[in-house]
Amino acid sequence: KVEAIGYVLVVVFLLVTALVVLSTMTRLLDEERSQIACLKTLGYSSTGIISKYLLFALIATGIGGVGAYFVGIGLAYFLYVVFNYSFRMPPMSSHVVLLFYVLTFILIVVATLAATAISGYKMTEDRPANLLRPKPPKAGKKVILERIPVLWNRLSFKYKSTMRNVLRYKSRFFMTVIAVAFSTALVMAGLGLVDMCLFHDFGSGAILGIASVIVVFAGLLTAVVIYTLTNINISERNREIATLMVLGYHNGEVTGYIYREVLINSFIGILVGYPLSALLLWVVFKTMGLGSVGEVSWFMWLIAPVIVMLFTGFVMLILIRKIIKVDMNESLKAIE
Repeated sequence: KVEAIGYVLVVVFLLVTALVVLSTMTRLLDEERSQIACLKTLGYSSTGIISKYLLFALIATGIGGVGAYFVGIGLAYFLYVVFNYSFRMPPMSSHVVLLFYVLTFILIVVATLAATAISGYKMTEDRPANLLRPKPPKAGKKVILERIPVLWNRLSFKYKSTMRNVLRYKSRFFMTVIAVAFSTALVMAGLGLVDMCLFHDFGSGAILGIASVIVVFAGLLTAVVIYTLTNINISERNREIATLMVLGYHNGEVTGYIYREVLINSFIGILVGYPLSALLLWVVFKTMGLGSVGEVSWFMWLIAPVIVMLFTGFVMLILIRKIIKVDMNESLKAIE
């Protein structure tokens, strides 16, 4: 049963990890547009330029993978202790089977390099003159809500701008929604197992321990995703934030300008995550051969979004300082 849980959940964790890597490497390449343009002007090929970023991604992933190995060993010891509460376990062997670690590490490396190569080749195919120009901001567009005057006319200016900005950056919107949806599904999978163990007399203390670990790590994954995408959002919109400050907006109003979008995206991600949660729970229960989605207590479906939003709120608290400390002079300087 434990092995079955591991196979199902590792796939979901890998998908979300690949999504975070894709957004991070895309942002890195965007920040170095001018350097890429200079290298192209000097005669470097697209392959030569991209190899620099592939090497960076490989080194960073390697360092993270080595650290993850030791964290995984520590987590394995913790789970082994939890298992001892329910089963008579033999002494834990010092020999560690590296097959699963190596396979997982290879998958993450491949996903990282593929994301870097795709983003890099797309950028290096552009002309140096275009790359040397600052990336123009996304144009605002009308949203569906504007076609409903009864609702749209009742909104204040700040909420109208928020509604437009939510879909202004479509790639980041979909990344946030998908990542939060998968994170919600992971949290719900852990809570479903907890519910089966506590209230339906299924499983054991060992499965309860694993389920708790899943919930914690899914929450942390949510925090990483929200932090990464929100940090990118703030960096890309320094000029907008500085303009609001110059116009006399208070700190709370400026942070609300960004955070309302984060909360709306997270809320939509949670809604999308509910059917995904039901599907993941069905797969987990089917693989384990016990329990069903219908047997999960109703309040667990309410606890899952609360956990996701708590981790989201924690990230928002961390990033407040980054927003209110934006340098207005530097941000508003024209890039010639």
